[in-house]
Amino acid sequence: MIELLIYDPQLVRESMSIQGEFAAKLTERLLRMVDVDAVVFSEPIGGNDKPLISPGMYEELVLKSYEPVLAVIRQYGVETIIFRTYANARILIPSILKWGFNCLWACEVNIEAMDYRDIRKEFGRDLRLIGGIDLDALRRGKEAIKREIEQKVPPLLADGGYVPLADGRIRADVTFENYAYYRRLLETVTHNSS
Repeated sequence: MIELLIYDPQLVRESMSIQGEFAAKLTERLLRMVDVDAVVFSEPIGGNDKPLISPGMYEELVLKSYEPVLAVIRQYGVETIIFRTYANARILIPSILKWGFNCLWACEVNIEAMDYRDIRKEFGRDLRLIGGIDLDALRRGKEAIKREIEQKVPPLLADGGYVPLADGRIRADVTFENYAYYRRLLETVTHNSS
């Protein structure tokens, strides 16, 4: 795919356009039958250091292909358009905001590069957030969990537009005791913040 972006970008544009039109027709069919609160665009677009393509190329190839789908979503009044990434996609945030995304869900990322407190300061309250709790804290134990939740969750909740959640799937290397502690503490902190 990366080679095609260099040697035959027109083929990539055409393929992405066909996929976008197909997804728009499917989305419209679904939205005629079901009320939807949010949609998720899932982008495994890079690594912990950066995306695989530049913001300009991302807009030109990917976001442009989403245009028909985004139009249908807006037509049916879906309020929350989520950009879920499995990479350090920070440099793509201005682009996704420009194209109408209003929620970020960063999973299994370099937590320093995608720190939600910094992202909130930079992009404001209009960019809603899901996740942001470092999964590694759950591996390290109760003190790390407590520090992670108490430092991040209350200020983000106070600002609004935030759903606290671990930044990835809970795997077998997280003990049940740590997971249970995380869930209880998260419940306590969220109830105390409301």
